[in-house]
Amino acid sequence: MMRDNSSKEEDEHAGQQHINSNSHITPMPKHIPFPDPASSSELLNELIMFLFSSCVAAMQFINIYRTNWWLPQVQITNTVNLHHVNPHLILLIIVMNVRRLLYCLSLKGLYFFLPTQCQRMSKVFKCVLEVLILTLPVTCIIMMYTNRNYLSIFLLVYPFIVYFLAFGLALEPFLRFNYEIKGGAYFNGFPLHCCSANPNGIRFEIDVLRNDFNCRFKQVIFTSLFNTYYSAFLPCYFANAVHYNVLWAAQHIVLVFLSVFQCCTVFSFPSKYSDILHRAALHLGYWLKMEVRSGADSNTIASNWIKTTLWAPSSTVKFTGDLYRSVGPVTVAIPGNITHERFYKLFHNPSVIYGSLTAIQACIVLSGISLLYYAIEWHFILSLSFITLTNQFTFFKLMRDYLITKRVYLAETSVSDSKLTDN
Repeated sequence: MMRDNSSKEEDEHAGQQHINSNSHITPMPKHIPFPDPASSSELLNELIMFLFSSCVAAMQFINIYRTNWWLPQVQITNTVNLHHVNPHLILLIIVMNVRRLLYCLSLKGLYFFLPTQCQRMSKVFKCVLEVLILTLPVTCIIMMYTNRNYLSIFLLVYPFIVYFLAFGLALEPFLRFNYEIKGGAYFNGFPLHCCSANPNGIRFEIDVLRNDFNCRFKQVIFTSLFNTYYSAFLPCYFANAVHYNVLWAAQHIVLVFLSVFQCCTVFSFPSKYSDILHRAALHLGYWLKMEVRSGADSNTIASNWIKTTLWAPSSTVKFTGDLYRSVGPVTVAIPGNITHERFYKLFHNPSVIYGSLTAIQACIVLSGISLLYYAIEWHFILSLSFITLTNQFTFFKLMRDYLITKRVYLAETSVSDSKLTDN
């Protein structure tokens, strides 16, 4: 029996060496050089987001506290009843919107003026800076505590509770939009991709890129909700002794959320970043589960899946009693792994994602133009015009990324198909 076991192990080892020897001739994916479109810096992104969030907050205040100054019978010269606006609320909204811009400016100044010999002290300065910026919103909330009920205070601190549940005690996600996660290699704010032939290394890289994408997407969701909450919702809740059009105010909140979400998506997922995920997806591939007919002998048509093997296109393997067929230029994914399958389907052609985002952005712009047709009062026309015009910038960047990725990946697919035909 010991002889049978040893011979079985020798056969498996020989079979593994045979498969591994075939994996060396498996053609690796060839990447077309991706163009480097002009992208804005982190400082410019934070400046744009601060200006947009502050302006939509001002538009919401105008929607709520506007006056009929244009009527001849009214003895009012002010367009907005400023004496009804809580100054502490305005200060809190400004602090929430400017926190990341202030942090980014401080870091730029810190690295610019700090000597090279004192770079080790930068962590201490960063900790002090984070504490100082964090005390600003806390101070504003404490100032608003006077003559407020507990529900109002809860609504003011509610986003911080959500932040704690999403990010824990880390302060960097609160002060920076994009940040480096532990365990990954970064260059100019983007994770690095290595065209490796090591299956374990490729799967490890996929885990790093997947975590980075999840953190960026979570940041997009949180930032969109956070900015909309403070810039568009809280002015409505703290409106005192005034009557305003609730439907138009709610419509303003929805448009602000969609606009901030699309803008954050453009900032966080530029086409250069999606190309990194695309290249990693081509190295990963995925396994398509095959339906086995009753009575068919699967042992004669499939080999056992081996984690150290680079599988060629259309290879058939057996894993946990099921049959799988490889999809992609090369496959190192784990059969039946839903995360690997989802990663490949999302990023093997990112132009589909940019096309969908462009269509959504076009709907937002067209909705703003359509609502302008029904707007009568001047403050509604002002707020809709501002949101519609600023969304043109996001629409342009999404359309540009869609056209670039579509052309590049069509050319890449044609080159890959021609090579397969030649082989």
